[in-house]
Amino acid sequence: MFVVLVGFVLIGASFVAVLVDLQTVRPERYRDLGEDQRTRTVSLAGYRGSVLDRDGFVLASSTPGQEVVADPQLVEDPARAAAILAPVLSVEPDVLLAELTPSSPSDRYGRLAASIDEQTVATLVGLFEGENTAEDLKGITMRPVEERTYPADVLARPIVGRVDPEENGTFGVEWQFQELLQGHAGREQSERGIFGSITNGQSTIEPPTQGHDVILTIDHRIQYVVEQALIQHCEEMEATSANSVVTDPRTGEILAMATVVRTESGTCVVPIYNAPLVDTFEPGSVLKLVTLAAAVEEFGYTGATLVPVPPSIVIEDKLFEDHPPHAAADFPVSQIMSDSLNVGTIKLAQQLGPNRLYSYLRSFGFGQETGVGFKDEASGWLRSADQWFGSDQGSIPIGQGITVNSMQLIAAYNAIANGGIYLEPKLVRALISSDGTEKPIAPQQSSRVVSARTADEVTAMLTQVVEAGTGSAAAVPGYTVAGKTGTAWKVFEDGPYAGTYGVPGDRHYIVTFAGFLPAENPELSIVVVVDDPQVETTAGKVAAPVFADIAHYVLRIIGIPPATNDADPQGPVRGTPAGMTEEQIWQLQHPGQTRPVVPPEEPVPDDAARTDPVESATGTGDTG
Repeated sequence: MFVVLVGFVLIGASFVAVLVDLQTVRPERYRDLGEDQRTRTVSLAGYRGSVLDRDGFVLASSTPGQEVVADPQLVEDPARAAAILAPVLSVEPDVLLAELTPSSPSDRYGRLAASIDEQTVATLVGLFEGENTAEDLKGITMRPVEERTYPADVLARPIVGRVDPEENGTFGVEWQFQELLQGHAGREQSERGIFGSITNGQSTIEPPTQGHDVILTIDHRIQYVVEQALIQHCEEMEATSANSVVTDPRTGEILAMATVVRTESGTCVVPIYNAPLVDTFEPGSVLKLVTLAAAVEEFGYTGATLVPVPPSIVIEDKLFEDHPPHAAADFPVSQIMSDSLNVGTIKLAQQLGPNRLYSYLRSFGFGQETGVGFKDEASGWLRSADQWFGSDQGSIPIGQGITVNSMQLIAAYNAIANGGIYLEPKLVRALISSDGTEKPIAPQQSSRVVSARTADEVTAMLTQVVEAGTGSAAAVPGYTVAGKTGTAWKVFEDGPYAGTYGVPGDRHYIVTFAGFLPAENPELSIVVVVDDPQVETTAGKVAAPVFADIAHYVLRIIGIPPATNDADPQGPVRGTPAGMTEEQIWQLQHPGQTRPVVPPEEPVPDDAARTDPVESATGTGDTG
């Protein structure tokens, strides 16, 4: 009897302990378990925001779609199911078999197709309901997902970016604004009984939040024109790659930013990386803008100021000279710019001194990020003045021994076009929430780098480069163009000349033209960079013509009137949608007319005294 009594006491004590645990120690756990048994939660998709150009043209958007998934534990014959689905999903049977075969007893999920079209959906429905296939496809189903689409295909792909299968941005704007674009999923929660939802039961809905729309400053018409011009010239010049940036210098807004690369087949295509921000290079003479602007600002020089220029100059142990050579003479500052004289530029740099020149290079935006905020954006390589050594004081003023990207170059030229005020480049115009509210974006940084007088003097010199100097091929009839050429040596990455610029007759080049127009009231600025062209190797013959081609079309697209009667008589044209061929564009501009066959123009040879020389000193290898 005593043992039985003790047993009952222990049993009673255990009941009391369980009740204490249920009511006071862990009540939330069991309450949550009960709610989970009597409630049903359904996820409500929140669609990713769109990416649009400045006029509302859709570059990226999300639409409802379907994905195909499987529970491998329920698939009775994975090989048979894979054989049925392979031709429908256009996936190799071995790939499907791997997803349909359980990797472990807990493996309950396999994705067979991330996104399928309507025709595939209809085919799968027929298979799921078919007498001969329904049993074989048991455990395989479709479920709604968000599908990211890019209506313009590869147009502006390096800018817009792409997403992974989980709708996370991997590069470009899709990555940069991931948190704002993705939105937030909602959920619907309702009470349920053993036979399903309770008719009058409690139900709560947390609506999904759609992501913000990102409005870019890009104009898709201009982007298309730039990409096509780069593809054409990249293939004609047999270049490794080419890139360009088009902006409005008054606002810093980027109207186009394009990259093309040459494939093994010899064609040039739009890649996934954004060269104007990611790639850096030694710019050559296009950087002389900074040295001459600094000299004008510091010493009050004008284009007519004479500077004694010897035929050559030695900095440390390196010889710097001009090509073709000239006798010692007094050259006006404007001619030092227009004829791209290395020695004259170095003489001006010596008057400035390393510290002042370095300060101006920084003020013009070099050696630092532009503020666009892109993934993997390069800041370039610019050592502080106290770290210049050897021939750096000769090579850096003429654009060797320093690396920049194309966006930095266009921003520097915009500072001159904008009356001496440096303005950060701008890629995003607005961020719009799903309810139409505009989210503020970070303001552009601006600063005065030179006076308006200096900007005017330098602009006049840059116009001489196009009118009577190395950049004559950049001229656009009816408009005054201000710009500068740059032809730089590239460092060999491998081979017997690895780490050096090579030797005469065996060099690689990168050529550039940067400028703006109309020079008297700049509304458009363009930089063109061509990497390692094979047919021609000077900026005046490679980059300057691309600048002119792009400017010719863009001026008409945005309707900038000419200042003279020498312009194209066709006048402004309507914007052309992305994807149109050259023939379609011509027909749009000349309705009802037959396009004439025009023989190609004969190339105009550069004047011997005005060729764009190899604008770096002979033997500047110690500057990197």
